[in-house]
Amino acid sequence: MNNLNPRWRGLFVVVAVLVCAGFLLGACGSKSTSTKAGNEGTPKPGGVYNYALGANPVAIEPQQALESEGIQVAHQVFQGLMRYELQPDGGMKAVPCIAESVDTSPDLTTFTFHLKHGVMFQPPVNREVTAQDFVDSWNRVTDPNANSPVSYILAPIQGANDGGYQADPAKGLTGVKALDKYTLQVKLRYPFAEFVQTLGHTVAAVTPVDYIKKIGEKAWALKPVGTGPYMVEKWVPNQYIDLVKNPTYWDKNTAGYVDKIHMPIFTGAESTQTMFLEFEKGVLDYSDVPPGLVRKTLGMPQVTSGKWTAKMYPALAVNWVGMNMKDPVLGKNLALRQAICYSTDQASVCNIISEGVDVPATGIIPVGVPGYRPGQDPYPFDTQKAKDLVAGMGSVPTLNYWFNTDPQGEKNAEVLQAGWKAVGINVKLSNYEWATYLDKLSKGDQDQMFRMGWIADYPSMDNFTYPLFQSANSRVGSYTFYSNKNVDQLLQTARGTADDTQRHDLYAQAEKLILADAPVAPVFFYRDFRVSNTQRVGGYYHDPMGFTDMWKVWVK
Repeated sequence: MNNLNPRWRGLFVVVAVLVCAGFLLGACGSKSTSTKAGNEGTPKPGGVYNYALGANPVAIEPQQALESEGIQVAHQVFQGLMRYELQPDGGMKAVPCIAESVDTSPDLTTFTFHLKHGVMFQPPVNREVTAQDFVDSWNRVTDPNANSPVSYILAPIQGANDGGYQADPAKGLTGVKALDKYTLQVKLRYPFAEFVQTLGHTVAAVTPVDYIKKIGEKAWALKPVGTGPYMVEKWVPNQYIDLVKNPTYWDKNTAGYVDKIHMPIFTGAESTQTMFLEFEKGVLDYSDVPPGLVRKTLGMPQVTSGKWTAKMYPALAVNWVGMNMKDPVLGKNLALRQAICYSTDQASVCNIISEGVDVPATGIIPVGVPGYRPGQDPYPFDTQKAKDLVAGMGSVPTLNYWFNTDPQGEKNAEVLQAGWKAVGINVKLSNYEWATYLDKLSKGDQDQMFRMGWIADYPSMDNFTYPLFQSANSRVGSYTFYSNKNVDQLLQTARGTADDTQRHDLYAQAEKLILADAPVAPVFFYRDFRVSNTQRVGGYYHDPMGFTDMWKVWVK
């Protein structure tokens, strides 16, 4: 997912604004986080959990939810065949949820899911989920008229196209069939070993399509119904969203503790500052930390005493400088792109702008993704190599660098601009509002260099390569218009390789080739810096996908 502020998930939009809170292991020169969490005690039911949202969600239902705020809400309400679960090694893995088990054909093109009995839709639907509900839900998502920005997750299924939409709306997804009430068969257009791993994404959740048709899309968007432990009580746009405990929840082992989740919505340029002030007053149980207050927060008495937990959480996300491969100056000049990569001052961005929260990137695929390889970037920061390359070109025209309108983005741009200027590359900075920014990048007829990033939709090397740099996807995945037939072949072969080690090797080879061609200059891996009221709340955790399982949270 392309990422901005708020963080957007999916092949559709990810530039990185992220307040001073990035994501991953290690730090650019600062000490890692601290807190005396202590013994949390025994969980008990009841109470209200106050969780802030940093923007008004675009949507909170599976078809349209694509950014961090909306997906966080949907995560508590909706469920699919699989769900993502944090593993002991810190990675994320898709494990059965509504599916009891899955059978995979030897050729990796047919998947047969056996559903659990007794999974119920929330009130007012109050009926059991069947295999046909998944057929209907996925056809609704991939309907071209729906224009779902995250439908690409279902693109491998027969009847879909590369964008994830139905190739023939009259026929729908021909590869999805209900063999009986509790058996769902899915046939793919090509072998894809990690197809099951992708189904933890919210877009693959089950929805009561008959109910949606009955009440209409507008009413559904404000108060959607899923199968999860919490249900939507009310959404007042730009003010708050309230979730309440699902009284008919089907899985008593994962039923939530708190009676209600209150989610105040903070909007505007000073939203993070306002959020943090409300947290300090005790109105909120959780908050982001404003830019410039990272080190101060770590030293606050509430943190050192253990009253608050202040922590940098690993996240599967990367930020880069993109380069338009259609541009006549950059696209045909590998040496210039190499010089830009060598002079991209990652450490200064991390140390100066994010106060050591973010981590210099060593490739495209971040730490925590299964198969991650360190040191993939062939052009790490080296000003002398950059100067030598620039000297060999004779003269370099002034380049332009675009970023989305945002104070944090501007600061990042200024640090990068200084690094490039130091080796003889002059760069002009320009910024645009988000919608205009994406539109201009997707056309590729004016931009040269630009700020962009990606947050995992599913925890896989595939998600950081195929949607971003495969030739048919790169126009709106990475916005680079990158194309390399060898990379395309490696990615397709990797998708059809069952053995984990061999598949990871293929993805790593593709990553190496992409980085050698330099359509992007990796800048940093993110970490999320969050504070939580440990004194009042137990069970809080922020996983590498950016989710909080709020059914595990309890009020002390």
